[in-house]
Amino acid sequence: MHKPLILIVLLLSSSFAVLDVSSIGTDEEEQFVIEERQLAINYIPFKEIATIWIDRVGYEGIDKIKKSYSLLSKDKKDFQIPDSLEAKILNETRIATIVYTNTEKCAAGVIDATCIIINIRYGELEGDGLKEKKNVAREIGDSVIDDINQVLGTNVKYHSTVVDTAGGSTTGGPIINVVYTMYHLPAKMLFNIMILENITEEIRTAGGFFNSAKALSLDENSVFLFSMSPEKNRILYSLHISVTSSDIEIPINNFSPLDLFHEDKLNRSGLFAEGFYPMNSIVNVIVFSEEELQILKSNSTIIGSASNADELQKNGWYFVSSTSDSTDGINKLDLRYLFGKTNSVDRQQLLLSIVPIVEDVTSNNAAEETNQGGGCLIATAAFGSEMAPQVQFLRELRDNTVLQTESGTSFMAGFNQFYYSFSPYIADYERENPVFKETVKLALTPMLTSLTLLQYVDIDSESEMLGYGIGIILLNIGMYFVAPAILVMNIRKLI
Repeated sequence: MHKPLILIVLLLSSSFAVLDVSSIGTDEEEQFVIEERQLAINYIPFKEIATIWIDRVGYEGIDKIKKSYSLLSKDKKDFQIPDSLEAKILNETRIATIVYTNTEKCAAGVIDATCIIINIRYGELEGDGLKEKKNVAREIGDSVIDDINQVLGTNVKYHSTVVDTAGGSTTGGPIINVVYTMYHLPAKMLFNIMILENITEEIRTAGGFFNSAKALSLDENSVFLFSMSPEKNRILYSLHISVTSSDIEIPINNFSPLDLFHEDKLNRSGLFAEGFYPMNSIVNVIVFSEEELQILKSNSTIIGSASNADELQKNGWYFVSSTSDSTDGINKLDLRYLFGKTNSVDRQQLLLSIVPIVEDVTSNNAAEETNQGGGCLIATAAFGSEMAPQVQFLRELRDNTVLQTESGTSFMAGFNQFYYSFSPYIADYERENPVFKETVKLALTPMLTSLTLLQYVDIDSESEMLGYGIGIILLNIGMYFVAPAILVMNIRKLI
């Protein structure tokens, strides 16, 4: 029953690490942060994450939804953890995680209780038999539980020691869970206790996702989870408030994460109001599906690179991954919204259209796209998503440059009639043939390079649009037809 708890902790760790140029770990990494400040990227160890999990697998027309707010830090001062406790946990290298939660049935045989579960790496325990290893795990748990009780204001007592062989898939090997319990407390009360005992005034008064987490804790179905995940030199502390439901179907083809949070606007913590902290606030959308998914449309900018400081100044979606687990055929779409230099985001800005990748998806939308100025079906299929930076570049060039003039609009109208007569078929074949897809991607590169020239010129009149447009067309004719023809002729002469 506790495997989902471990998975949540690992996902939180992943969210902390991914897109974090200032991840803490070594002195070398910290030096990198200092050097990067010339690019105006500042560092605070505290992070806030709003997450929507949408599980569409096996629920027959309804989705299992989990919404959560998480507060994370690798600085013990943010959660007022004393040096002595952190040192004791770090010195005991066999501890994988420590989880404090009111999750229902947090461990086998536990009902209506608040739990502290100390996860011990099975493979690092002394002893020849299971009984001996469980005894050693119990000793490790007992060595820290009194300190944990004192720091967190809990009064848990030993309940059981359970072996979790299934945990190997998420933790790197089997674990033994030493379970301590006390009377059940609702998430609202546990969160308030955490506010009084452990969360610093600086975080409390700064608002942001903290206020949203506090509001979510008022839900009678909310779940509280606080974890301590030891790393090499420090501990990742994470506070997590979540609500799970499975009685609705989410129209992912047109939805905003804030719809599920029942909020019109999401504000960042005031800790990030001064300075540039692009990685410290994240809205994370994760969709599990039996179908392979893609982003059809987004109301926000697409961030092409998380390693480019200029890109990170934008507020928009960063496409982390779209992966498939070959063992069970489950597809996972992972998207993260970054605030850039802004301090808030509203429902409309987060609006997304997520659709399955099927043969006729682009064909069915071709007419609509034509009326809207056209969508690049071939490039979308080649680069995998409409959120790909290359596709976003083409869209922005079309909307912000070409369609701003009458000649450009006329050109696009005629071009679309020709382009959509064949592009859906090429796009479908790209999805069916990976080799052809890579060939098309390679073939598009010179054209994309030539089109970037339009970013460096001012087009303020019809004549300028015609001049630059004809120039780009002639350049591409030269690259794709004239140059290859000349090359072939020269080769024939040599032969």
